[in-house]
Amino acid sequence: MPKAFADMHVPPALRRWSARFGLALIVAIAIGYLPGQALRKDPRTVKLHTQLDELGVEARELADRNAVLVREIEALRSDVGAIEDRARADLGMVYPDEIVLRVQEAP
Repeated sequence: MPKAFADMHVPPALRRWSARFGLALIVAIAIGYLPGQALRKDPRTVKLHTQLDELGVEARELADRNAVLVREIEALRSDVGAIEDRARADLGMVYPDEIVLRVQEAP
């Protein structure tokens, strides 16, 4: 049994603790550096997010315009006043007993 202990090398406490401290320092630097690199935004990502925001705004505008058109369609299907207004404005239609006066704007 004494021979087994004589052949084993046990490093001194200072060297053992300095190795542990060095490894801890390397791990601390890696932990501090890697999240910063992972959180850094790629310029392409920023550009794509900007485009995505612009497309979102455009989609909302189109959805609002579509809602207005749906309301107009429903009005033209059911509201006599809306049908008359559209016929007068777009087609120039009038009742037989009405007089139409066209006024030209001065240049």
